[in-house]
Amino acid sequence: MKLLSSLAFILIAATAPVRGADLTYIAAKIVFNNPGPYTQAQLEAAAGLHSGMRFKADDLGTAAQRLVDSGFFSDVGATLAGDVNKAVVLFDIKPIDHAQMLHVGFENFVWLSHAELEEALQAKSPLFLDYLPESSPLEDVFNVALTDALATKGITAKVAHATVEPTMLRPERVIEFRIVSPAIRVANVKLSGVEPALAPLVQRSVNAAAKAGYSEGLADETTEGRILTPLLDAGYIQASLSDIAVTPTIAGDAVSVILSATLNPGEIYRVSGIEFAGTPLLSAESFAATEKLHPGDIASRALMFQTLVPLDAAYRRQGYMDVIVEATPTADPATRQVTYTVTVKPGEQYRIREVTAKNLDPAAQAEFDQKFLLRPGDIYNPEYADAFFVKNLHLQALKPYGASYKAYADPNTHTVDLVLTFLSASQIH
Repeated sequence: MKLLSSLAFILIAATAPVRGADLTYIAAKIVFNNPGPYTQAQLEAAAGLHSGMRFKADDLGTAAQRLVDSGFFSDVGATLAGDVNKAVVLFDIKPIDHAQMLHVGFENFVWLSHAELEEALQAKSPLFLDYLPESSPLEDVFNVALTDALATKGITAKVAHATVEPTMLRPERVIEFRIVSPAIRVANVKLSGVEPALAPLVQRSVNAAAKAGYSEGLADETTEGRILTPLLDAGYIQASLSDIAVTPTIAGDAVSVILSATLNPGEIYRVSGIEFAGTPLLSAESFAATEKLHPGDIASRALMFQTLVPLDAAYRRQGYMDVIVEATPTADPATRQVTYTVTVKPGEQYRIREVTAKNLDPAAQAEFDQKFLLRPGDIYNPEYADAFFVKNLHLQALKPYGASYKAYADPNTHTVDLVLTFLSASQIH
């Protein structure tokens, strides 16, 4: 998706008298054609132009450019018509669909409600609605805005953000903002509504949550997810928490969080069946041969995920980095059985744009260039880098090195930059 870097057009209609660039208009009405999800107030704030304001032609151009620079539109135009004292401004805009932007998550802002987070960010970008365009310049602006919002609560903190690539468990590329310091960890979990029979499962989940940092964001596993995982894996497919309250306590350079909530476990469900029609990359028969869940089994979420792994891997090996493999449950409360319908949304194939190997001496670089066969233009296979080092232990020039790699995906071009960082034995130790 290519965003405009300059104003698409400004037209002065023939009905508007033109007496030079310094002519001052009064905006009687401002109209936004195709506003999408945005309100009139949000759009006027983003443009910096409101009904009743006095403005000149250059000001109209500046307002339209503000909309372009916001990054939330793929096309912007402005038309001016009417009398000088009753000018009608029409902005013809094309909002970018949220499906083409990245969902924004907030991992551990325990001092700020979601409404307060949105208020702080909308003060910098009135059009912000929990989504941002890829590589938006607002990401760094939001770091500062969130830092300032915390400061108003008396909290000195460092805020950072990162783009998190999708996985099978969380099949959505997101931008996650988080407090890097102070460190925020779970000290205790207090649950009401726990029946004696569930105590062992709940104790396991509480222990897991209390060993990790606090998280309620979109990426990775959340604290709530850690608490519910043992129940979901034991067939309580509708288990949930309500009345969640988080109490943070600052102690030096760390923050301890106590989470209180009510547990709503629901009932244990068993599998009625798994429906999968098959796809070009994995037949229904091959999928069934590796299923970890069968009719009559307890509906374990963990085993359901394991069942989906071969299907997910089949697509990722063919470059489908944005593949979404879903098992949609249909529960029957009367029989306490659940049927799963498995579907695949493959997205687009990604290809290698560039492969970079860092820190290799000339001999090792030459050996790498010869033996590493994933080249620009090839379909990206995320398993290849791991397999390369396992299958090529005999390589002499590369033998002294350890390596890690990172794939940087561009969803606009559906390409991947693969960066492999090598360290010699002396650097590792």
